[in-house]
Amino acid sequence: MKGRSLLVLTAGAVLLVLAGALWLSHGTRGPGLVLGPTVHLLDDGRPLPEFHLPATRGEFSNATLQGHWTFVLFGYTHCPDVCPTSLALLADVTRQLGERATPPQVVFVSVDAPRDSLELLQRYVPAFNPAFIGATGSDAALKALTKDLGVYYVRNAGEAAGSNSYSVDHTSSIFLIAPDGSLRAVFQQPLEARQMARDTAAILSR
Repeated sequence: MKGRSLLVLTAGAVLLVLAGALWLSHGTRGPGLVLGPTVHLLDDGRPLPEFHLPATRGEFSNATLQGHWTFVLFGYTHCPDVCPTSLALLADVTRQLGERATPPQVVFVSVDAPRDSLELLQRYVPAFNPAFIGATGSDAALKALTKDLGVYYVRNAGEAAGSNSYSVDHTSSIFLIAPDGSLRAVFQQPLEARQMARDTAAILSR
């Protein structure tokens, strides 16, 4: 009888471990909500701190976030891979979401103000979708937003001293901001458009 009890307890422990692994493999879970493994959901998101950045449509600030969902991503126009890939991804995601409801607006924040003027952003960002917004600002102006979101970036100016050719290391996550101006979810690379659209639709419909 003792051996049988031990066997039952062992089987129960194994089931608990398997259940935990299954939960992790399906990503963040809320009441009636199962999301993919690349998205982290925040139910207790707080409003972002006050920030003001020049943008291709006037100004990107807390007021820009009010009343609708917003995707925010950080990068630079000379980025050879992740930035154009992410913007193309969001163009696909918003297209898919737009077939059923109003998709989130998209704001691309350049962390390379020395090279990325508003004129350049005006040509670069809308090429992926005319509705997308570009914004930038000095390091001091970016600090409130990047610090609160945990965004990291560094310009590798030493790669080509005295030239205008250098790379920028930066956070590649995509942030979903709620209509009240608070951070609601973080999407981490690698991302796939169909899964991201499903996850976003589930979050928006909560």
